[in-house]
Amino acid sequence: MPRLLAVLAWLTVTTQFYLSVSRAIADGNGALHGVVDYFGYFTLITNILCAAILAAHGWGSSNGQAAGAEKGLGAFLRRPGVATTAATAIIIVGVVYHLILASQWNPQGIDLVVDTLLHTVLPITFVAFWARSTPRGAVAFAHIPAWIGYPAGYAIYVFIRGELVGAYPYPFIDVASIGYGAALRNAAGIAVVFVALASILVGLNRVIGPAPSPAPLDSPDSPPRSTR
Repeated sequence: MPRLLAVLAWLTVTTQFYLSVSRAIADGNGALHGVVDYFGYFTLITNILCAAILAAHGWGSSNGQAAGAEKGLGAFLRRPGVATTAATAIIIVGVVYHLILASQWNPQGIDLVVDTLLHTVLPITFVAFWARSTPRGAVAFAHIPAWIGYPAGYAIYVFIRGELVGAYPYPFIDVASIGYGAALRNAAGIAVVFVALASILVGLNRVIGPAPSPAPLDSPDSPPRSTR
């Protein structure tokens, strides 16, 4: 399942990258404008994160190393807290799009296909993957403050980016149109929603998460074997 979803996710975000750059060139703004525009969207950054997590699980280490013994980017992406952060963020992607943004444009053709994958199919399938792959009790309410760094980091990035390029990816944080006060309030509101959703996922993990794998016989947490 992770490999299939990883291929679908990477194909989707790569196609959207091509569409963004092609559209920028067609509009006379140049390829760089398309790249900068692409990496301004929380939707795309989050879908890329989800794609990377799926790939790390699909083609990750299977050499039986004890939890915490692995190093590197792949091990980081396989952490339950990272997957839960991504699951929370991708839920926000879907909810905000369908409640606020979907009515503001009417995609057709390949744009409609990619739009549906980014905002509906991948959010649903990634959350299903998270529910099936995150061991029960692997995440806790105490972890949530660290997870807030993801949307907070994006907010800082997008406000700095807006000052530099004079454009904002979403109308509810468009400082040029609504001012910093309203934009910051809206960003804070999304942060509150993020915390609420993360809390729900932590609670669900305690109920629906798969049972943790038993510790290896030679691990420090396993009971001593008889010498008889």
